[in-house]
Amino acid sequence: MKDFTENLHEELLLRLEDLDKTYDPRTLADTRLDLIVTAIEQIKQKLKPYRFSSAEDEIHYFKNVLPETLALHIYYSDRIEWDRIRALGSSECRYKFIDRIYSQAESFRKENQLFCDYCRDGKTDLDSLYFLRNSPINRETKYQLRQITDPSSPPLHCGILATLIAFTKMEHELKISIAENNAEVPSLKSGKRKHRWTGKKIDLIELGYGLKEMGSIDDGQASLKDIFDFLGEVLEVDPGNTSRLFQDIVTRKAGYTIYLDTMREKLRQRINDMLN
Repeated sequence: MKDFTENLHEELLLRLEDLDKTYDPRTLADTRLDLIVTAIEQIKQKLKPYRFSSAEDEIHYFKNVLPETLALHIYYSDRIEWDRIRALGSSECRYKFIDRIYSQAESFRKENQLFCDYCRDGKTDLDSLYFLRNSPINRETKYQLRQITDPSSPPLHCGILATLIAFTKMEHELKISIAENNAEVPSLKSGKRKHRWTGKKIDLIELGYGLKEMGSIDDGQASLKDIFDFLGEVLEVDPGNTSRLFQDIVTRKAGYTIYLDTMREKLRQRINDMLN
């Protein structure tokens, strides 16, 4: 199930990327959302009879795999509107859209603060409660009808996490868009050009978690979210699903800290070259 969903997700991203490039706001038909719905329907049909081999596999799927694809539907529901407003709308329309996106994200985080903090801090101790379909949360009376009518329904918090991912991605892209519109004036004042992250995203995750463990930002008081928001803004990169990428680091066979180890060796070599 994991491989099927991840492969489908990657194919979907490639098709969406092509459509993003050729988007014409004067065309009424926009197939991007239809593509996503079709992909989710494929996952849904395969998920109905599927039985996970272990609780760990089920947790990993509903926490680190499926939310990324579900998030695309939520993200593109706003992204499609933003593409049209950006191309054809007035400045007032753009401001209203941006305010709405920020407000809905803020309200969502307040409503789900405990869970959002849990995800932000990379915690795992309540995973069995949040990401197993037979957990007490998902057996509550008010969710029984959803489970009866659609047995393939993911756990409640899988959908909440997908929404968090989508809102965060949309916010980040709006910040970049706003920064690009205002970039000319600051660049004239400072005389400095902007820089961007050109390494692998998983390398950025190593760096961010390393900074957190070293307590190097705000005397160690900065959360992982604070650190990745900072890195994302300064280096103009979307860190993505940081907890999922960190799980990839934990499970990879080549080593946990490939990027940081390589950095250390290169720095050591530079110092040795200076001393010799």
